[in-house]
Amino acid sequence: MDHPAPTSHTPAGTGSPNDSYVARGVAAASVGMGFFSAVVFFWTPFTSLLSSVGLVLGLISVARGVKGGLRGENYAMVGTILCATSLTITVTLNQVLRYAQWDTLPYLW
Repeated sequence: MDHPAPTSHTPAGTGSPNDSYVARGVAAASVGMGFFSAVVFFWTPFTSLLSSVGLVLGLISVARGVKGGLRGENYAMVGTILCATSLTITVTLNQVLRYAQWDTLPYLW
């Protein structure tokens, strides 16, 4: 007696966004960029660029519904919050305090 060939239970294209390794990696990259930019907040142009890219990646992942974790952890939201916080700290410390202390207009870069 021949057994029937195994079939896939999930039709192609109907899986969740969390099934993609690349999409989960983008959400996790947002967390990594947010954490690293918070650690090196004193590197003025690099930190701003790093946290901005991480924020964009996190927002894209949140908009697509990618959580990132295998057990349902929402890495995309954590990365977005980390990057937004790091960008706020960077802008506050490097631009606003520079203006308050030296009374010159702040430069963005």
